[in-house]
Amino acid sequence: MTAPKVLYIGGTGRSGSTVLDRLLGSIDGWFSGGELAFLWRHGLGNKGRCTCGEPLASCPLWSMALADAGITEADGERMVELRRRFWSVHLPLMVSERTNNRFLDRLGEFPQTVERLYRAVAERSQSRVIVDSSKEPHYAWILRQRTSLDVYFLHLVRDPRAIAHSWQRKRVERGLTTGQLMDQRPSPVAAAYFNVSNGAGEALWRDRPDRYRFLRYEDFVADPAATVEALAEFVGEEVSIDDVLADRTFQPGPAHSAWGNPNRFNTDPITLRDDAAWRTELSPIDAAISSGLTSPLSSRYGYPLFDRSDPDAQPRAQRLRDLQLFPSNANTHGK
Repeated sequence: MTAPKVLYIGGTGRSGSTVLDRLLGSIDGWFSGGELAFLWRHGLGNKGRCTCGEPLASCPLWSMALADAGITEADGERMVELRRRFWSVHLPLMVSERTNNRFLDRLGEFPQTVERLYRAVAERSQSRVIVDSSKEPHYAWILRQRTSLDVYFLHLVRDPRAIAHSWQRKRVERGLTTGQLMDQRPSPVAAAYFNVSNGAGEALWRDRPDRYRFLRYEDFVADPAATVEALAEFVGEEVSIDDVLADRTFQPGPAHSAWGNPNRFNTDPITLRDDAAWRTELSPIDAAISSGLTSPLSSRYGYPLFDRSDPDAQPRAQRLRDLQLFPSNANTHGK
């Protein structure tokens, strides 16, 4: 069987990846997987719910895909343990190819198990493209280096002040039945994650300009049709925009996202627009912390330092034409 294409949305949390994931999942032959990196800990370990409303292990699609891949609920704990051998805390230590390979070698059967599952999901859902919005750059690196999946990396960024504001909101984690709240992060911690995740995404994927694209969330919601067309071209697919969007609005179809933001459970039509609440609701101190600690990365991404106005330092049309802010002349090599 031909390896399925995986469009991996990388970056940091609260960057708007869920709504982009759901939009792309409404394309015929594309599967909205959600944050698949967390399937093991939350979907199986914590008995989390699929977007269809069923527990993941008894979901009509996931239960069959797991069975096809030879994976049981009990395997979830083992997979979580293996993942911890190459975690986000290890990213600063990945300073050489030798060190990278040493961490990858510690993963045991994790990459092969993940690949079997992705292939089973593609087969059961009759999908050519799996959208994985896990965001963690090191997880995408595992998929690239230790599987034969056809992986494409979309580097999605968002204004760090909007991200900080999102992390402060209190929301119930609808993927679990315990009523617990989603994780919250203070602005300094959110800024640290912004720097590490986005810096690592660039460092790990910029050597493959044919497999790497850059996208600002603000540009996506400003022109979602152009974004979808560009991403379809990026992964070598054709799409009819009229089948996906109508006046910037789309209707999420029946989905089976394994994990992600609670808004993945909303079934009403979604009109794409920028959530600008942070401009008035985020405190001046938190805004200053978010801008200051993430500069120069955030300013290089086009977000003006200490300015709450709509960031549009570069023509949106040009950014959307190539979806790549930093052209790379690096030689293409490796998988």
